[in-house]
Amino acid sequence: MFNPTLDTRLVIEDQEFTFAPHPAVPALVWGQEGRHAVVYRMRNSHRDYALKVFRPVFRHPGLLETADALRTYREMPGMRVCDQTVLTYESHPELITQYEDLDYAMVMPWISGQTWFDYLQTRDRLTLDQSRALAESTVWVLYALEMNNLAHCDLSSGNVIVDPKQNQIHLVDVEDLYSPWLEPPPMIPAGSAGYQHIQSASHGQWGPPGDRFAGALLMAEMLSWAHPDVRRAAYGESYFAPDELQRESERLDTLRGALRIYDEQFSEAFEEAWWADSLESCPSLKTWYDLLDALPREPVSEWAPIDAKLFEEHVPTPPEIAVGRAKQAVASQQDIQRRRGCLPFLGRGCRRVLTIFSILTILVCIGGVLLLAVYPSIRQSLPPALSCGANPAAIGITFIGLVLTGKSYDVFSSF
Repeated sequence: MFNPTLDTRLVIEDQEFTFAPHPAVPALVWGQEGRHAVVYRMRNSHRDYALKVFRPVFRHPGLLETADALRTYREMPGMRVCDQTVLTYESHPELITQYEDLDYAMVMPWISGQTWFDYLQTRDRLTLDQSRALAESTVWVLYALEMNNLAHCDLSSGNVIVDPKQNQIHLVDVEDLYSPWLEPPPMIPAGSAGYQHIQSASHGQWGPPGDRFAGALLMAEMLSWAHPDVRRAAYGESYFAPDELQRESERLDTLRGALRIYDEQFSEAFEEAWWADSLESCPSLKTWYDLLDALPREPVSEWAPIDAKLFEEHVPTPPEIAVGRAKQAVASQQDIQRRRGCLPFLGRGCRRVLTIFSILTILVCIGGVLLLAVYPSIRQSLPPALSCGANPAAIGITFIGLVLTGKSYDVFSSF
C-alpha cells in the first residue's frame, strides 16, 4: 500500500501537495484507516484535502462514474465530500507510474471535526440543545437525500463527522451511495456492525430505504446522548452491541426513556424501526424530520419535563479506551509465545532461558576439560553419560546448538 512520509510531495493538476503530520505523533503522516481505504490529510498552499487510497479489492472503474455522479450533490447539506477527483493512469499517468497504489485514489475536501464514533468511545458530554441540534442536522441531511431518491447505504458512527461547533454533521464514505442513475457497486453494502438491520446481512441495503434503520439508530443516539445514563450504558463503537440489535435489553430501555424526554412519539418511531421486519417497514426519514421540526424552538430545559442538573453530570472515559491497547499488546505477545509452545519461565522469555542453559552447559564442559587436563586419572572413573568433558568436541556441539537456538527463534518469530 501507498506509504507516504512528511517529505512526500505529490503534484496533481499542477498543484503541489504535502502530507500533514499526525496531531498525536507529529513525526508521522496523518492517516485514518478504514475498512475500504486509508485516508490521508494533504494540503496545498490554500486548503486541506483528503486523499483516499483504496485497498486493491475496492479499486474498480465504477469509481469514476460514481464520482462524476456524486459531484452533482456536493452542494447538498452535509455532502461536501462529494466534490471528488479520481486519479487514474489515463488522467494522471506520471503520478500513477510513480505510485501504482494511487490508481483510483480520490482527492476530496478534508472535513474537520470529530466522528460520532469518537463521542461514543470517549463518552464526551453534549448538552440537551447540542444533542437536538446534531439530530436535526442529521435528519436534514438524510431527508434531503431521501427527497432526491438517494441513500448513503452505509451509515455508522465512523461515517458521520460532527462539526467543531457541534451543530452540524457531514457524511463521509459516500462511494456506495444509492442513486437510480448509478450501477450497483461490486460489493453491495450490507450495513455496519451496531447499525445493521437483520435483513441487510443477507439482502444488502443498497436502495432507497437503505438509511432508514441505521439513520434511526444514529438520531436516537444523538438525541439521547445528553443523558448521563445513556453515555454510561453505551457499548462503544455504537450505543448497542451488534448482537443485541432488534432484541429487548437494558440499553433499549434506557434509550427509550431518554427519547421520551422530547416527546413520546420519538420513542414510538424508534420502536417502529427497531422491530421492523424490513427496511421498507421502518419509518421514513420524513417522519423523523417532522417530529424534530415540531419541537419548540426554546431551549430544551425550558419545556422538557426534566431536572436540568441531572444532565450536567460528566461520564468518565472508560479505562479500556485509554489503556486497552497497551494491555492488548502485552496479551498478544504472550499468546504468540504460547502458540509457539514457548511459555515464560521465572519472568524470562524463551530465548533468554535457552541461552542461559546453553551457556551454563558450555561452562560445565570447559570446566570438565580443564579438570581432566589437571587430573587425567578422573577420566576412567566417570560414567559415559557424564563424560562430556572427555571430548572437547562436546563444547563445539553445544555452541552450535546455542547458535541454532537463536537462529530458529528468529525464523519462527516471523510467523
